[in-house]
Formats: sequence, C-alpha cells, structure tokens
Amino acid sequence: MDLKPCKIATAVSLIVMLLLLTVGGQGAATGDECSAISRSTTFQGDCHSRDLCVATCRSEGHTAGYCFRDVADPDHRVCLCTSPCPPEPAMATTMSRGNMV
Repeated sequence: MDLKPCKIATAVSLIVMLLLLTVGGQGAATGDECSAISRSTTFQGDCHSRDLCVATCRSEGHTAGYCFRDVADPDHRVCLCTSPCPPEPAMATTMSRGNMV
C-alpha cells in the first residue's frame, strides 16, 4: 500500500484536529472542575477532626476543608480549606473607536 504525500498530510491533519477537539474542551475552569486550596489561617494545633476543619474553613469563608499531612513536618497534620476556583474573566470583544490609531 503506497500512500501519496497528500493523503499522509490529510491523515495527520485529521488526527491533530481530533486531538485538539478532545484536549481543547478542558481549558477554562467554571468552578465545578477546580478547587482553590489554601491553608487555614485560624485553625490551631494538629488537624485530627475533619468536622472541626470544615467548620473552621467555613467560618473563614471557604466551602469545605480537610486534614492533610504537612510536607515540611510529616508528623504534623494541617487543615486545608477549599473553595471553587473563580471563573476566568471574559475576553473583551468590542473595542472603542477612541483607542484606535
């Protein structure tokens, strides 16, 4: 089977387009696919109670929380808070004539 260069180029283009379609849909975060994680600023001591961590995080304005082993000190567990990622800002689609040169 002898493929001509134009058929090879067409096949490669089709494969690249399919890859872009499958990967391209995973770009923008709407808040459902992503969580912002930050360490609790008010939780005191080692985190052994998920319920206490969640309550502390909610009092700080986050939606949830969980206990996590501290990377710097593996014997210490910290309370990490989670919140939905903010939506990405919309791109400006219009341009005023005053800005045009």
